Amino acid sequence: MAEVYHGAMTTAAAELETEIRRLRIRIISLTTAQLDEAASPAPSRRAAIREALTEFSQIGSDARPVPALGDQNLADQVVVLLEHGQRSAQSLPEPDRENRIVTLTEAAVRLRRTLA
Repeated sequence: MAEVYHGAMTTAAAELETEIRRLRIRIISLTTAQLDEAASPAPSRRAAIREALTEFSQIGSDARPVPALGDQNLADQVVVLLEHGQRSAQSLPEPDRENRIVTLTEAAVRLRRTLA
């Protein structure tokens, strides 16, 4: 039974890692003008990213405050918070572990779609 779960966990983790890579590339490619553009429902893509950082922290980092760093750090902050959430999930019991990874992945997908 553990073998089957491990396989499912690997798939969920792989999906999150794929989203992390996609977001990193997407955020790095945004210019300052593009960061200023509206991203419904946020007033700007920058604001959408900062809101997502707070959400990622709530899910995987005990809602620790996220510092407002410059635009050049946004992609790094996204990566760090998502990877930390993924690592912190490893200490949880199996159903909670998968739920946390799926929740992080869903949040990452929402951000990526908002930034499109």
